[in-house]
Amino acid sequence: MEDKINFFAKHEKWIVVKKMDIDENTEKIDIARLLISIRDTVNKKIFEYFDEEFDLQKIENIISDIVPDGKLSEEKIAEIFKKLKSPIVTKRLEGDKLKKEISKQILTEKVLQKIKLKTLDAETIDKYIRKKEMEKAFKS
Repeated sequence: MEDKINFFAKHEKWIVVKKMDIDENTEKIDIARLLISIRDTVNKKIFEYFDEEFDLQKIENIISDIVPDGKLSEEKIAEIFKKLKSPIVTKRLEGDKLKKEISKQILTEKVLQKIKLKTLDAETIDKYIRKKEMEKAFKS
């Protein structure tokens, strides 16, 4: 069987297809880039599927309460994380213990997005790959 990545998703009007054939010339960074792209695509869609089970508006309200507007200093970010770990915030979430745990995880992901604490993203990996290719071309 050939090495490849095939990602296909279809639900109602949402359709995503991402593919890559992998051979001995495929660099691991290119595989990582595709996997990050798949993760980005899925991450953007995930919250739409939580809206019936979890009160996303309430989570957004909590985020507004703990993440101030404007530029965030290291001290402010530390304070945000302190509040995020606080039992007071957890008590504001609804449901049984397991539902609160999932709500807290949603809250954490959304807080990271709001404070613009970046995780791996395809765009940055693309820039790195292009830079690497340019450097390689100049050395040749």
